Amino acid sequence: MAHPYTPLSLGRRMHEIHTRIMWCLLAGGVLLAGLVSTDAQGVGFARALQTWVQVLLLLAALATLGWGGRLLLQGTAGSAFMGRPLWVCSAVALGGFSVVLALPLRMSEHGSRPALWMELAVNLLLSISLLIVSIDLLSSARRNSPGTVARASQWLYLQSNRAVLTATALLVAVTAVVAQGLVDLDGVRRYLLPLGMLACCAWAALQSRHFAGQSGRWTVLRIAAALAVGAAAILFGAGSHWAMLLEQAAWCYALSVLALVLIMASLRHSLVGWASAHPSRLQGEEWLEQAPIGVVRVDGTGTIVHANRTQLDWLGVPSLVDQPWTEALAPSLRGQAPDWLARLRAGQSLAFEQSIDTPQGLRHFQTDILVAPQGRDAHAFMLLSHDVSMQKLMVGRVQEQQSQLVSLVSAIPDLVVLKGADGRFLHCNQAFERLVGLAHAQIIGRTTSDLGLQGRMPSDWETDLRARNSNTPVVYEETLQFADNGYQGRFEITKSAIRAANGEVTGLLCICRDLAERSRARKEIERLEFFDVLTGLPNRRMLMDRLEWSIIACKQRGTYAALLFIDLDNFKDLNDSLGHQKGDRLLCEVGKRLIASVRSGDVVARFGGDEFVVLVENLGAERNQAEAHVRSVVEHVITRFKQPFALDGQSHHSTPSIGVTVFGDHESLTVQELLKRADLAMYEAKSAGRNTQRFFDPQMQAIVNARANLESDLRQAIHDGELQVYYQPVMNGSGSLVGAEALVRWRHPARGLVMPIEFIDLAEQTGLIVDLGNFVMRTACEQLALWAASPSTQALTMSVNVSPRQFHNQGFVDEVLGIVAQTGANPARLKLELTENLLLGDVNETVNRMRQLKERGVGFSLDDFGVGYSSLAYLKRLPLDQLKIDRSFVSDVLSDVSDAVIVRTILALAQSLELEVVAEGVENSEQVDFLVSNGCKRFQGFHFGRPVPIGEFERLHGFPSLRPA
Repeated sequence: MAHPYTPLSLGRRMHEIHTRIMWCLLAGGVLLAGLVSTDAQGVGFARALQTWVQVLLLLAALATLGWGGRLLLQGTAGSAFMGRPLWVCSAVALGGFSVVLALPLRMSEHGSRPALWMELAVNLLLSISLLIVSIDLLSSARRNSPGTVARASQWLYLQSNRAVLTATALLVAVTAVVAQGLVDLDGVRRYLLPLGMLACCAWAALQSRHFAGQSGRWTVLRIAAALAVGAAAILFGAGSHWAMLLEQAAWCYALSVLALVLIMASLRHSLVGWASAHPSRLQGEEWLEQAPIGVVRVDGTGTIVHANRTQLDWLGVPSLVDQPWTEALAPSLRGQAPDWLARLRAGQSLAFEQSIDTPQGLRHFQTDILVAPQGRDAHAFMLLSHDVSMQKLMVGRVQEQQSQLVSLVSAIPDLVVLKGADGRFLHCNQAFERLVGLAHAQIIGRTTSDLGLQGRMPSDWETDLRARNSNTPVVYEETLQFADNGYQGRFEITKSAIRAANGEVTGLLCICRDLAERSRARKEIERLEFFDVLTGLPNRRMLMDRLEWSIIACKQRGTYAALLFIDLDNFKDLNDSLGHQKGDRLLCEVGKRLIASVRSGDVVARFGGDEFVVLVENLGAERNQAEAHVRSVVEHVITRFKQPFALDGQSHHSTPSIGVTVFGDHESLTVQELLKRADLAMYEAKSAGRNTQRFFDPQMQAIVNARANLESDLRQAIHDGELQVYYQPVMNGSGSLVGAEALVRWRHPARGLVMPIEFIDLAEQTGLIVDLGNFVMRTACEQLALWAASPSTQALTMSVNVSPRQFHNQGFVDEVLGIVAQTGANPARLKLELTENLLLGDVNETVNRMRQLKERGVGFSLDDFGVGYSSLAYLKRLPLDQLKIDRSFVSDVLSDVSDAVIVRTILALAQSLELEVVAEGVENSEQVDFLVSNGCKRFQGFHFGRPVPIGEFERLHGFPSLRPA
């Protein structure tokens, strides 16, 4: 049977006894406080209080003697070796001394010095004993199992014999030495020692509250109340005798605590003996404490009396003692607790699953509640919880995988069947259900014969047997007819045995694949692989294969063929205006017209996007004849394109640009080379105005190669610093220099000086114009900053050309302002020259960027004014400072009346808009006179000077060079 005293019940009993003692003291204190008013001098009160305290002292001393003697007998007769611990012996000695103190002979207030020394030593001995016992209580209170309490107590007995005895002897000796030197031993005895004893007792009581759980807090409050009332009674009723009464009260309280501790030690020693006599039961208790399951003991009232470490760790709480048993349940289950408690009291057991949100996350537990009587508590019960979180997780994953597998198998178009070892259907997909005409629930758990399917699956039983006895899948063909729609087809059936680890057959997997469906799937794959999805025409891959075969055939036969590369003009505009759906519709219609324009044996393929390729073969052995035939085909295609295309009720005109290359005879050309030639010819057709054709000429390749080389050289030139900036003067009517225009030149290491007309367009198309323009801008601004340092040149302006691509570059404004800031140039002296084709883009964005720079002082000039067609429409919107009359008008201003009228109109328009005008291309004085007479004040041209390097420019205009040496 279980030991009658558990750690919890032991602590509770201790505090019950101590509480009674405290209430007795409190009652006595209150009684004496009531006598305060009857004795003004406090003498009668002091005597009454002293008598009361001496009675309590006598009772406490007798209790101390009794329990100390019992503990001593247990120590000598018990199974565990205790020796004679110091605190047991001191308790007996203290009890005897207390009896002497409590006798009426102790009424004298003075004694001899040896008696005082002895009293001091005993006082210290009592304090030390209380400290040792409280430490023992504290260490025991932190253990829950009886085994650990028993071992801790035995350890304290064994370890305290030598160490505590030695320490106490030293303390007594020190006390004697100190007492010998004290002058007022009576003051020490009456004031210091009682206060020290009270402090030690209070500390011991506070520590012992851990052993009693939540009830310990009430005990501490009661102790404090008793001390407060007693102190009040002493202060207000004792008069001059309060010091003596303080000493007596301290002794009374100390002896009560010591008696209580001796009771505790005796009971716990009984527990040590029980643990030694029942080692198997003790091991069971320890196992439950450390077991990987949660254990919660609950008494008959539904209050938790113990929870093992595993349960506490799961819930993340330090203790569950004195908590309602529902704290061990999930919140969602606590409403059922009253019903469960009634069933437990009726002797029933419970089992359920619960999910609790723990500090480690949501965990799942399998909990069993068992009736487990404890001593006289017949309704006590126990909760045993197993963590099944991992099992739940694994089950969930398995179910999810099974669900995914079922979904996957159900989506397979083939017939899939899984049979057990006994031939019964375990699973099948929807395709098999359609074959047999039965629902899934009607099939599962039955055999082929049960369902009467021998007619639909005649070879099923025989092939099942073969598959069981074979280590490889059994494959055969059979004709099957579906029950739902009557479809009949030839199927390839594969059966594989499913074996366990020991080789035993546990099932069969059967897959039936429709051979006709496989054939259709193969054709569909080929169609997707070699034909365009949108137009249905051969795609690029098929074209490449056919073109490679055609090259070989032309070599073998000595004949010619032709390749037409067709691109639709302005196809992007159609997509942007009418949408991609109309664009796709146009591509389909173009494919149909191309097929109608060539022979049936020719190949029409969609190359990609809006590009088509036509392969015309068998053009004969004569090249001229072949070219003539191809020309007629091309003209026929262009003619057909003149008819509008009907796009879902809308009429649309589209034109082609066609590039043609003829190949054959014994030419050694690759597929890529042929496509490249046709592509080059197509771009020549676009350059020629579109809606036309061009045949490949070797000169085209030479031009392309030269262009590629020029682009490569230009990139290298920008990187290596081969570009130079030349300056052309801008003069006024009196012939004075007012500014210059910065113009780029390329000093090629092999070709010499390359003019801008040869590479500016290429730079614009390739994007190199951005880096090139930034180089010119930076160089010009550096020179402008140098001119600003000299009074003779600080008024000069600098004009820099800006291309449309450079202007529309994302960071153009920041780039210009950054260069101006870095070089220190005056932005008011900088003019950016823009061309009219810049206005063909987003005008609002153009105006916005110009204004951003205009606000910083940068000026703008519209170059080549009058050549374009859009300048007049936006002239008022642009924040311009200057117009430049194009050289084409100035060169013939004296001989062509129209040019003269245009020049006068431009000058008048500029004057009305308050814009400065610069005439470009001035080559003689007669032109100057005409321009001056019509109000022009700025001139630029060979008449005033050609573009030259900066050194020559400064020399020609008579001011010293400002460049750093």
